[in-house]
Amino acid sequence: MKAKALIIWGTGSGVGKSFLTAGLLRHFRRLGLRVAPFKAQNMSNHSRVVAGGEMASAQWVQAQAAGVPPEPRMNPVLLKPMGERASQVILLGQVSPELSRLSWAERRAHLDGVVQEALAGLLQDYELVVIEGAGSPVERNLWPDLPNLKVAEWAKAKALLVADVDQGGSLAALYGTWALLGEHRPRLVGFILNKFRGDLELLKPAYRLLQDWTGVPVLGTLPMLGLELPEEDGFRHRPRPGPGPKVAVLRYPHASNLDEFWPLSELAHLVHARTPKEAEGAWLLILPGSRLPSEDLPWLRDFLPLIQNHLAQNKPVLAVCGGAEMLSESILDEEGVEKRGLFPGLGLLPFQVRMEKAKTVFGRRVRLEGLTGFWGSLNGLQVEGYEIHHGQGLPLLHQEGSLLATWLHGLLENPGVQRALFGREARGLEEALQELADALERHLDLKALHRALGLFGKAKPLPSMPQSPDPPQGPLASRSPDPHDPRPGLVLLLGGAKSGKSRHAQNLAGPFATLIATAEARDEEMAERIARHRAERPPTWEILEEPLDLAGALTKARYPTVVVDCLTLWVSNLLEKGLDPLEEAKRFLEALFAPRSNEARSCKDLCVRARV
Repeated sequence: MKAKALIIWGTGSGVGKSFLTAGLLRHFRRLGLRVAPFKAQNMSNHSRVVAGGEMASAQWVQAQAAGVPPEPRMNPVLLKPMGERASQVILLGQVSPELSRLSWAERRAHLDGVVQEALAGLLQDYELVVIEGAGSPVERNLWPDLPNLKVAEWAKAKALLVADVDQGGSLAALYGTWALLGEHRPRLVGFILNKFRGDLELLKPAYRLLQDWTGVPVLGTLPMLGLELPEEDGFRHRPRPGPGPKVAVLRYPHASNLDEFWPLSELAHLVHARTPKEAEGAWLLILPGSRLPSEDLPWLRDFLPLIQNHLAQNKPVLAVCGGAEMLSESILDEEGVEKRGLFPGLGLLPFQVRMEKAKTVFGRRVRLEGLTGFWGSLNGLQVEGYEIHHGQGLPLLHQEGSLLATWLHGLLENPGVQRALFGREARGLEEALQELADALERHLDLKALHRALGLFGKAKPLPSMPQSPDPPQGPLASRSPDPHDPRPGLVLLLGGAKSGKSRHAQNLAGPFATLIATAEARDEEMAERIARHRAERPPTWEILEEPLDLAGALTKARYPTVVVDCLTLWVSNLLEKGLDPLEEAKRFLEALFAPRSNEARSCKDLCVRARV
């Protein structure tokens, strides 16, 4: 049975869509519904490692709220900005260098099918999918809008529209968005006002105005909540200073994974320092990850005297991932993985970092040992974290005086580390999510939402929360098997000429496959057909052109899913060369089902799409 769907649209970025989605997921989970989050396309340098690769932190948090294991289907497309005009594309948890090289317009054609398939799978597996939109749904210059309007159409979703009262202009923003939605207005079942401070009676007349103008009710107003959760977009986040020592996170232009420091808002006087003056007097300096360390190095050099003086006073410094890379002797990027060149580092760590195409993405459980001084209080702790980096050449953990450098993200999210360094624990994520759901149930008319979604009957007992599977170990951990992938084996697609066999094979194979092409451009018509097929293929596919030796090509295939296009031309090629098609077919089948050593794949992992 296909699930119901609810999409959360916003009047703009930063209005609270992520938090509202998380709170609603926890509310529906309390009702006993099997719920899952979804965001088609997210642009953020904040990501978490899960089984199958990485996904945006916001959807990771939302999966925790829903009480289900987070997985890349919940965020099939993640864009990690690399400067103003480029992004690294994460497709279903894995880096796609091919898509990363394309412009937005060129890339879009290859994303719709992946997003639609991921959404369809979730709708099949759950009772309700709560979808987070992106930005605003009425950027008419971008229509057809994939993460807002197309997704809502595919899921047949009802919609809520949220505005940020604290920014001002929320009444105009809600009405203007409704007006521009045009034919998409019927999806709207309610408005929500967020981040309100002051006398609510002054705001309530807006409820009647909005409903009179649009026919859409206001479901309520959420106050400004004093909750800290991992943020989707750290560059909009302004931490609330808490009691305790001053901790300065250095906010270089391409800082990443800032969401891992969210507990510090409760444990310390946290500041995001953009100048050395803002970091002065800090007890602890933190150099977070960086999406482009080579670009952030000139910015960080201005902080070098501050860092050196801090270390000279034996005060602690924590350098994480890209922050540690910039403190090394040099960063070498020969292949232009991020930015081609050799970049002198700040020289506080005796290592040389090199950038590699293969991205290290996996979870870690580490027992801390051998630390001294301030960091010695962590010895004996078993901590959990995750690695996400292209750089190589640094140890997992390394101490130089009061400087602790590590690849490990998430160290300060461990309660044991918090107790050791700050003498107490921050409020956990689970408690914050419960408070968020409490606030929604207290301030919003959720019964009206239930009616709009067709959710009737009494609440069922809460199911036990499934345990998240351990993330894959090792830097070459591959995409985990998806229950919706076609079963391994042979699939033979038959049909007449130009009947759509190639396109159907492409849909079956998905975004990651190897194509063995048997055609040769011997005349203009064939050259035109080959060119057309090339343009239609996902850029993430590996292409092996082999008109004769299918068995040999099969041993070279990078992906476990292989499309052979096509067998008719292959047989013709064999006959033309005087080779026996039956003998070559036997060789091909033997290669197909023979155990393979390439990246530890076996014949059970191989699925071939053949077309005749």
